[in-house]
Amino acid sequence: MKALALGVVFITLLISLPASAWAWGQSGHSIVAEIAHREMGDRARAVVDRLLGHASLASVASWADDVKFDDRPDTVPWHFVNIPLAQQKYDPMEDCNESKCIVAVLDRLKTDLLCAKGDDAKRDALRFAVHFVGDLTQPLHTVRDGNGGNNFSVKVNFCGLKEKPEQCHPSGQSVKFHALWDDTLIDETVFDWGNYVRRLYKFDGWLQSAEAKKPNVAGGTPADWANDTHTLAPVVWTQMLPADNVIERSYYDAALPILDRQLGIGGLRLARFLDEAYSSDTCSP
Repeated sequence: MKALALGVVFITLLISLPASAWAWGQSGHSIVAEIAHREMGDRARAVVDRLLGHASLASVASWADDVKFDDRPDTVPWHFVNIPLAQQKYDPMEDCNESKCIVAVLDRLKTDLLCAKGDDAKRDALRFAVHFVGDLTQPLHTVRDGNGGNNFSVKVNFCGLKEKPEQCHPSGQSVKFHALWDDTLIDETVFDWGNYVRRLYKFDGWLQSAEAKKPNVAGGTPADWANDTHTLAPVVWTQMLPADNVIERSYYDAALPILDRQLGIGGLRLARFLDEAYSSDTCSP
């Protein structure tokens, strides 16, 4: 009976969570983490290598999702920030409940990465940071409206780049709009996330673009990143989404450059975030 009661509580929690708690699936987080692992400097790479026992950042990119309903339920609010769709900028007083949102947590993690007490705490800080920087690039991840796009479904009526036109047989499945951006767009582009990383590094990939090569493209604060991501929410939702919620190839073609940019810039931001956090060997008193 006790187990049944706990199960009911767990399901209730899942239903009541803001949709922004679910941002990028495992593939998206792995893409961001792998780019960061390639781009971060030697000092940060040495710290990461020691803390993770020679494992990659991609191998721990979804750890924060694994623990949030089990060992660390206190971290559930850390995964998102809910900004009204029509609001242009993040408001820390209105959009970050008790400083528990992703923006405030990333600000704290930058100190914890170097200064947390003991390697276990530093390792947790690293795994959280890897995940949350990725979370903060999903275009619907900052949206309060419609439970972040989880309150309605769209029909998948397209094939992405991984299928030749003559082999295209759209699934016709219904998925939550939020899930379309979490997983479906990525899954329709490549057969595995490693290939997505490779296409971003190709000569015509986003990581070779003029924007990606700008000196300060990955700069700014977590609040700046939230604002940047939030500018895309009305584009992919209000401007691009068809009235009948049927996702055709035209939506995918318009969404793909945005998807590439967000995954690529997420990796660059994470690399810079870790480089800056590990730039010193000592903590301030």
